[in-house]
Amino acid sequence: KGIVGQAAQVFAQPWARVILSIVFLEGMLVFGALAFVPSYLHERFGLSLTMAGAAMAFFGIGGLTYILAAKHFVRRLGEVGLATGGGILIALGWAMLAWGESWLWALPASYFVGLGFYMLHNTLQTNATQMAPAVRGTAVSLFASSFFLGQSLGVMTAAHILATAGIVPMLLIAALGTPLVGSALAWLLARHHRR
Repeated sequence: KGIVGQAAQVFAQPWARVILSIVFLEGMLVFGALAFVPSYLHERFGLSLTMAGAAMAFFGIGGLTYILAAKHFVRRLGEVGLATGGGILIALGWAMLAWGESWLWALPASYFVGLGFYMLHNTLQTNATQMAPAVRGTAVSLFASSFFLGQSLGVMTAAHILATAGIVPMLLIAALGTPLVGSALAWLLARHHRR
């Protein structure tokens, strides 16, 4: 089978369509907002762009926390808990950034977004490797493509919202959207595992 046939085989799987759709939305909501946080910190709080970028390193520290404690997170929360909790933590981070009165709020906010993203994304990634076992390589490639397309559309959409309504509405849309995506994934995972 050629690549088109393999892609068709992936899209023929209902569960694969679910995972690809959710990772697309995740990419939109997380990275659409994330792209504008350093410039927001620079403009609102007068941080240098270097310091604003450094504050975003806490996103990576949140991710590292998940990596170091993944075994405990998975054992305690399971996939359903990781999906729900990840969406909630990301939303908490966006809300803290939207309403924080000091740039210092960006540090825990970035940490929560990073930790929540890794909880949610790794749950999706685990399912991506299993959604079409006969064409696993193509399935994972489509997963990555959906994620990056979501990021691109997310940045474009966030830029439009930023230009027309400002940063706070943009962050609050992301804060409302991510727990919905996480909860939808959690509900669908629970339903999928019951089959």
